[in-house]
Amino acid sequence: MKYFIETWGCQMNDHDSEKLSGLLAREGHEPAASLAEAELVLLNTCSIREKAVHKVYSQLGHLREEKELRPLMIGVTGCLAQQDQETIFKRAPQVDFVLGTMAIQNLPHLVSEVQAGRRHVLDTGEYPDHHLFPPEVTVRKPMAKALVTIIEGCNHACTYCVVPTTRGAERHRPFEDVVEEVQGLVGRGYKEVELLGQNVNSFSGGCSFAELLDRVADVNGLEWIRFTTSHPMNFTRELAQVLASNPKIAPFLHLPVQSGSDRVLRRMCREYTTEQYLERLGFLGDARERLCLSTDFIVGFPGETDEDFEGTLRILDTVAYDTSFSFVYSPRPGTPALRLQDDIPMTVKAERLARLQARQTELTWQSHRRQVGLTLKARIESQGATDSGHWMARTGQWRNVHLRVPEGIHPPFGELVDVRIVDAGPHFLRGELA
Repeated sequence: MKYFIETWGCQMNDHDSEKLSGLLAREGHEPAASLAEAELVLLNTCSIREKAVHKVYSQLGHLREEKELRPLMIGVTGCLAQQDQETIFKRAPQVDFVLGTMAIQNLPHLVSEVQAGRRHVLDTGEYPDHHLFPPEVTVRKPMAKALVTIIEGCNHACTYCVVPTTRGAERHRPFEDVVEEVQGLVGRGYKEVELLGQNVNSFSGGCSFAELLDRVADVNGLEWIRFTTSHPMNFTRELAQVLASNPKIAPFLHLPVQSGSDRVLRRMCREYTTEQYLERLGFLGDARERLCLSTDFIVGFPGETDEDFEGTLRILDTVAYDTSFSFVYSPRPGTPALRLQDDIPMTVKAERLARLQARQTELTWQSHRRQVGLTLKARIESQGATDSGHWMARTGQWRNVHLRVPEGIHPPFGELVDVRIVDAGPHFLRGELA
């Protein structure tokens, strides 16, 4: 069959889609150029926020109409599959199978079951070794970097988060397997990898995460290492030292704070105070000046007062994040936060979010303007010029660069080039080849 995979969510979901594609290709199925050409459609889903769930069910409505016109197999995978399970069949009976996050290696079996005439096939079982997915099966997208899962699941218990339910407890790959996979990727031409996990810096697959970074950095031919996402409670002095000293670790750190109010952090069960969070950032020392620092904020968590929100604005200004991702609190099924009284009007939540994002835009623009006049290394991330006439590149600090390239010159995809930054906006830099 021809298959089409539509993906929502984080980098982990992106990489899971690469694994799902590999499993189908191994069985002789072929990728379709578009959904309209597909005989099998997989929706690889996210459920971290309510909006993501609405998008999936909306797309399932469109697929129901498509299935009424022609033969079509529909599968739902990913976090929503693990969360809703049989409920998906009740809400969307046109779905043929539901495949949970820990059962993805069973995809070919579910497809065969549906082909044999079974309806509403379900596998959301917990398979403790599923994180040991054979990397050679993965069919990778044409990206300038390769994604590498090192840990699945999370052992923290944040009251708002559905990840422990949808991804399970932590399972760690042996560090030898991770290093071997990276060596294979470099052998295939990749020069940058991103190490993935719901809580990547709690890695303990035979060594600490800091040690793993050093071991991966020893792979000849590898230029940059990135990782996401980190929990402040697992951000150690040892890890900060590796970030500060190892030139192969890209100078970018995403360290979610979620709130600047200790009271809200306790209600979130984040396990740290704002003072402890700032102390951990202090582990970076002078290296903080060359790092691009990113974070996450949740606005309007149940019980958040005006004073609590002002605390969030204060920590935003104190740290002066280069960028951040911010969202209004989204109630999730089965999470302890549902027991808290959520009596903040949506208009108040929206106003707070707008204020936070407006201030972050100012800080990001200031950060970008400090790059003007510098010559930086940036990786080419487009196969050619965009419709606007520029090439896409990205610096080690994860800043987008709209690159002007002289006519007739074609920078090689995936290669590092020297870029002179000539201008800056709030969302990207403008540069030219140095």
